[in-house]
Amino acid sequence: MQRFNLRHVLLFLVAGAAALAAGYFVGEYRQRAAQPAGAATLAEFRLPDSEGRTRDAEEWRGKPLIVNFWATWCAPCREEVPELVEAQREFGPRGLNVLGVAIDEPEPVRQFMEEMGFNYPSLVAETEGMELMARYGNTGALPFTVAFDAAGRVVGSKLGKVSGEEIRAFVDATLK
Repeated sequence: MQRFNLRHVLLFLVAGAAALAAGYFVGEYRQRAAQPAGAATLAEFRLPDSEGRTRDAEEWRGKPLIVNFWATWCAPCREEVPELVEAQREFGPRGLNVLGVAIDEPEPVRQFMEEMGFNYPSLVAETEGMELMARYGNTGALPFTVAFDAAGRVVGSKLGKVSGEEIRAFVDATLK
């Protein structure tokens, strides 16, 4: 009787371990399938800007665009803003559009934009911005920058603080 119980216990343990392993691998497969590498073109959105006006993706279709996801509380985001301001100043006359998407609340965004001398619009996205970032393959880290050519195709992206050099590479790709 003891041997019979030990056999059942071992069989139960082996079956349980196999079920756990199968569950893990199925979960990994589903997670990868649910999170594609990212949208290849400018995704649809309707979000308020820092002044409260609703803006949508149509406004930037057909235009070279660099979209920067940021927040006032994000130190690397704060550090890269002067580079983005400079890119808009230098390359805006050639057709480049820089667009911020703040994962933040309206009042701190307005104050920060004024303090930093933003020369480009920023949308105030709060949680909707996280969903928009996810469409490009980012699961929630900031800062995050995506560049689009005039046809709306993604031509580059960067997770983390974007340097002036990287912005210039994006500009070269977007203004072709």
